[in-house]
Amino acid sequence: MAPKFQGVDFYDVDSLLSEEERAVRDTVRAWVDENLIPIIGEHYIEGRFPKQLVPQMAELGLFGANLPEEYGCAGLNNVAYGLIMQELERGDSGVRSFASVQGALAMYPIYAFGSDEQKRRWLPKMASGEVIGCFGLTEPDYGSNPAGMITVAKETKDGWVLNGAKMWITNGSTAQIAVVWAKAGKVNDVESIRGSRPRTRRASCPYARATRARSSSRTCACPRMPCCPSRAASRRRSCVSPKPDTGSRGARWARRWRVSTKRRATRRRA
Repeated sequence: MAPKFQGVDFYDVDSLLSEEERAVRDTVRAWVDENLIPIIGEHYIEGRFPKQLVPQMAELGLFGANLPEEYGCAGLNNVAYGLIMQELERGDSGVRSFASVQGALAMYPIYAFGSDEQKRRWLPKMASGEVIGCFGLTEPDYGSNPAGMITVAKETKDGWVLNGAKMWITNGSTAQIAVVWAKAGKVNDVESIRGSRPRTRRASCPYARATRARSSSRTCACPRMPCCPSRAASRRRSCVSPKPDTGSRGARWARRWRVSTKRRATRRRA
């Protein structure tokens, strides 16, 4: 049997860590050695995410580990959180991405900007792994450049309407809730960038398509959801997507992608 990973510490960083931080690091290190590394090669070859590990990660308190215990989280400090992510990354970058998107990019915005009702409703379920979240920033036209994104959010009397396209969204294929970044003003105004939290529905929401998801460009109507960083919070329930807005560049790209996919499928059948 191969020896367990002992770590490499040229700068004696261990001496700067507290006893609790080292204990957290060692616990996750052992879990990675025993549960993740032995199976991840097979999952990589088959293109499958090891979903069976999600309950174990939740039991260890790895989701939103630096958020308060009152929401079912571990209540650790940021150093301990960073050590957790370092050990998960050692095992597999995709598993680390899954955990960090769940905690830092989905749970934290809800904790920081959501209403009390939203925090009580979503954070305990996300900490337990019952609900998976994703973070919709990246777009087909501009990548992860928030200043260049063309997804927009417009407020109506019934709430907000999201219109745009997202792509390469980690956790997007399995998420039940999404933090979606859009511009609430003019597209060329970087000061108009806001985040919103529609709940995803696989049958209709454009933000739940592929663990790395592509989204069609559609209109997404969200009844009275708050937008970050504003705390003007009210009830947010679900996300529906009636029909594509065919005018945007994201929509044109999405149509081309769907057409090319159908052509490839036709050639394979032939």
